[in-house]
Amino acid sequence: MANRLNGKQIIFSLEGLELGGAERQILFLANYLIHSCDAKVQIWGFRDPGRTVELCAAQGIPWRYVPLTWPRGRRAWVYNVLRLASELRRETPDVVLPYGMFPNIFCGLAWRLSGAKLCVWNQRDEGRYLTGRSIERWAVRLTPKFISNSGHGAGFLMDTYGVDRERVKVVHNGVVLQPAENHRETWRTRLGVQSDAFLACMVANLHGFKDHLTLLKAWRRLVDGFEGLGDPPVLLLAGRFGDMTDRLKALAYDLELGRTVRFLGRVDDITGLLAACDLGVFSSKTEGCPNGVLESMAAGLAVVATDIPGIREALGDDYPYLVPAQDPDAFAECIVHLVADSQSRSSFGARNRRRIEEVFKPERMCEATAAYLADWLE
Repeated sequence: MANRLNGKQIIFSLEGLELGGAERQILFLANYLIHSCDAKVQIWGFRDPGRTVELCAAQGIPWRYVPLTWPRGRRAWVYNVLRLASELRRETPDVVLPYGMFPNIFCGLAWRLSGAKLCVWNQRDEGRYLTGRSIERWAVRLTPKFISNSGHGAGFLMDTYGVDRERVKVVHNGVVLQPAENHRETWRTRLGVQSDAFLACMVANLHGFKDHLTLLKAWRRLVDGFEGLGDPPVLLLAGRFGDMTDRLKALAYDLELGRTVRFLGRVDDITGLLAACDLGVFSSKTEGCPNGVLESMAAGLAVVATDIPGIREALGDDYPYLVPAQDPDAFAECIVHLVADSQSRSSFGARNRRRIEEVFKPERMCEATAAYLADWLE
């Protein structure tokens, strides 16, 4: 397989170059393609450079900022597609690998004009941004192959756009936690909590596709249940501030949650933070295969999460701590149970870590993706 990709020029494209779940997967895969397959790799972003650029520079991966915005009107679409095709053609790619709705559509429309041999649409969610517009259907029709990081996302492509099953492959995310920058005690000191305080953490950006609102309501119920029984658990919300930030902070204030909820913003040392926690939580409306859940699993934490297909795919069909969507009472009940039952927390934390090693290893993701690329190029 390595020989089959030797010397091939592979260009990844992203909407932006901030660091998130898709960007981490691309960095894993780019390093594998370079060092194990002797491929030539570039990473392109259509929005302002961010943390991903720093990591590309540190790892010796060429990157490029290609400013593109969502066009308004047919003429703007034609102009932007031709512009992207021209930029790609200068690099003579063999493979174009877009990640995310915006790059998938643009590259799907432009790749044939670039001289590339292959374009692979990477479906990273359950279809939340796609609405069945004609421009989407045209891009899907022009794209020969698809990879989804979840069965749920693959099903969306087949059901909504009629993509043939043989053109779609499921490759689960690869998860590995980077070495911690700070130890458990350092994090707890920074947070101003006691060494024996119970900490739960949700790792997710604060935007409307998550459901932090339900989690905050559940936390109010949980805090009420601890009155007179000692200090209540503390909820840590780790993720970039987005369009829901003001609303969430207002709700936390109205619910009088005080210091039992901490809005941490972007956290680079996720490994250290999770090592300081006792439980992972994840409340969401819809997901592909959420990295926030996978990272908590990799840290050896039991997780309480919303029972939706993408999360169930991550944790497994037999996982018991999944709760109905938008049900704060059920959420609070599961959390209280695990707060009180350290043996179950330990048991399911160990089980989650094993599942990461068996199903979501980065090597598995990289090997499977490289094998599909090599097969599809022939």
